[in-house]
Amino acid sequence: MPIPMRKSIPYIFLFVAVFGGVIGGMWVYDRIMQPKAARTDSLGALVNTQPIEYPKQAGQIAFEATAAKLLPSVVSVYRREQSFWGDEMQISGQGSGVILTPDGYIVSNHHVVAGAQALDVKLSDGRVMQAKLVGEDPISDLALLKLDATNLPAAELADSDKITIGEWVLAVGSPLGYESTLSVGVVSAKNRDLPGDRGRAPLVGAIQTDAAINQGNSGGALANIHGQVVGINTQIASMTGGSIGIGFAIPANRVKRFVDDIRKHGRPRHADLGVLRFGRSEWLRDPGFAEEIGPNPPQEGLVIWAVVPNSPLAKAGLGKLDVIIEIDGNPMITLDNYLTFLLKAEIGQNAVVKFWQKGQVKTATVQLEEMQS
Repeated sequence: MPIPMRKSIPYIFLFVAVFGGVIGGMWVYDRIMQPKAARTDSLGALVNTQPIEYPKQAGQIAFEATAAKLLPSVVSVYRREQSFWGDEMQISGQGSGVILTPDGYIVSNHHVVAGAQALDVKLSDGRVMQAKLVGEDPISDLALLKLDATNLPAAELADSDKITIGEWVLAVGSPLGYESTLSVGVVSAKNRDLPGDRGRAPLVGAIQTDAAINQGNSGGALANIHGQVVGINTQIASMTGGSIGIGFAIPANRVKRFVDDIRKHGRPRHADLGVLRFGRSEWLRDPGFAEEIGPNPPQEGLVIWAVVPNSPLAKAGLGKLDVIIEIDGNPMITLDNYLTFLLKAEIGQNAVVKFWQKGQVKTATVQLEEMQS
């Protein structure tokens, strides 16, 4: 016998009422009582989110101590010259320098200070002081400045002969006017010789680095990871004028020698053989040269035009239109070859000169003397 349907109606209403209550309660809790989680696409949540703080790892701050030691000893150098109208001194160039002593001696590049009528030095603490030019050397591209100051943070010079290819180095200076800028790289090569150009002497024994060096870095420091200065940044190789990772520094030991010469003699000193002027190498391939001077001239060499009286070469009997072929076994083909030899030589050392003279090849041992101004 079928159960009458009217008896099940109260149960259905009861079920609907209970289910509706549960759903309603969940809606109220979700909308009113439950704390709202930030939406991932909310800019407000983004800017208010506190980043996770991770402890610094050793590799992240590998050069922190080095930078702290080195930066105070590197300064900005500003060259000033009179304006076109002559009414004020204007900045005409800018570079860097390194404090060598607490009492204010600073080394920079000659090309940074050349032609200056006044020199301003800005220290890392913001002070600006006028500097006096104590000595300069266009051949080695170094200059020594002096501030009237005490207790300055002096740099420590390293033994640049002990650097190794591949070791970390830091370049500090004011590239493009951005003061106290640090860049990091490695020693790419050492004892690199660069030819001279535009009246500049060759750069010999240079340290090459891929640390970023730009205009304004000149005169600044190239240092090892201990904050010791291994060289003074001086030039770059670039097709564009900007850094492409080929920069060069004058070794610290050469800087020491320059400073010692200024201290002891009041001038930089360089070895010399006594050539005043060379002739044109093309003369050697001119048939008329052999007819007038002597048979079988060398195809390559340096043709002497004039020598200093009583100089090493003059004492050895060399003179006008003689041809220097080799010095200590080094071929003398270009002026750079000759100047590079002299810049690496020491005053007082002996050298064997191979030369051609009026049809004969001869040799002579000479002693290098100080270059005369």
